[in-house]
Amino acid sequence: MTGMIVVSDYDPRWSEQFEDLRQRLAPHVADLAVSIEHVGSTAVPGRAAKPIIDLDIVVSEDAVMPELICRLNGVGYRHEGELGAR
Repeated sequence: MTGMIVVSDYDPRWSEQFEDLRQRLAPHVADLAVSIEHVGSTAVPGRAAKPIIDLDIVVSEDAVMPELICRLNGVGYRHEGELGAR
């Protein structure tokens, strides 16, 4: 691990930032996703957290994952296996 880990006081804009991300991703994955959910510590009101918005794209079956990964790659995300995408 390199660099310092930053933990910030709760920021009410985190929910707005998640919603912006959800709105940007939804058109690309709507036919594959059951839902797009805000998860992790930034999703908990009042909680200090690393200021990184985590989200889950929930799918109904594993079979759609290769297509989902491909589409997310197409909009600038990189799949990192069990670590997720960045």
